[in-house]
Amino acid sequence: MLRRLLLVVTMLLVAGCGKVAELANQTRTVAAPREEVFAKMFGDEGAFTGLPLVTNGGSTRLYELVIDRSDPAWAQVAPKLRPDAYKVKFAVAMEIPREAHMIYSIDDGALATGLKFTFDELAPNRTRVAFSIDELSGSDSEGLRVNAAKLRSIARDALKKLDDFDEVKDAA
Repeated sequence: MLRRLLLVVTMLLVAGCGKVAELANQTRTVAAPREEVFAKMFGDEGAFTGLPLVTNGGSTRLYELVIDRSDPAWAQVAPKLRPDAYKVKFAVAMEIPREAHMIYSIDDGALATGLKFTFDELAPNRTRVAFSIDELSGSDSEGLRVNAAKLRSIARDALKKLDDFDEVKDAA
């Protein structure tokens, strides 16, 4: 019984290692056009649906949600490491279909971090998706960590949407 349980646990760990390695590699290449890949990840059912659209200049879009102390939702998003903060901003800047950049900022840019996806068209039906998590920057950022685990979760969810496409191995 114990062997069977250990076997099941080992199989689950091995299955999870693929996604962990994928996040460590920070790239994934799929057999699909860039526009289709972008639409799958950030289209109508994307991670940023519901954020208010601030500007729409052709292929460039900016979605932004600003929450300040007077907002009823403040208790849910207030940064625990900065109890004196007065404003939190979630912004998503998209250059469609080339990149999407989610920015989390406290006090109007005093502290900022983000998650950036880029879409490189390698061939008409081959797209490489890369992402990176921005380092925490801004004044008074030493010793603070803005929720990098949440950014990794968003990245993981976005990369899961790529499972619908055939994966292509990059030539070394």
